[in-house]
Amino acid sequence: MLEALQRSWLAHTINESQVITASLSALHVIGFTLVMSSAAVTGLRMIGVTLREVPVLDVVRPATRTLLIGLAVSATTGALLFLPRAAGAAANPIFRVKLTLLLSAILIHFAVTRRVASRAIGNSGTARATGGVGLALWVGVALAGCAFILWE
Repeated sequence: MLEALQRSWLAHTINESQVITASLSALHVIGFTLVMSSAAVTGLRMIGVTLREVPVLDVVRPATRTLLIGLAVSATTGALLFLPRAAGAAANPIFRVKLTLLLSAILIHFAVTRRVASRAIGNSGTARATGGVGLALWVGVALAGCAFILWE
């Protein structure tokens, strides 16, 4: 199936055009910048490092909207960048780690962080722990993405 993706007209078009590949890569980085900045603001607020005077939920809600926009951009461009090298990327252990961390970070954010933020009063231990775990996962995604690019 992965080889069929690589042989598709879309994968071939992307692979043959440096302009398309560069444009997709640039958009992917912009999307990931939105994701990381949102995750950083959320995590740092939950830990209690920044924006202490602002209720946690008042930081998490708008950050989550930005995170969703970034995820949409990154997921779309990432899928398109994946097409020309689907088999090789899927077999790469660093890529698999990146996707595992990404799915874990998304799950923690939407299943735990938002719920904890809606109940957080001040800087509870649960909020700090949740913020720390979320930050660690998102930083792991970024590092795994860099490692994948360097050692692909």
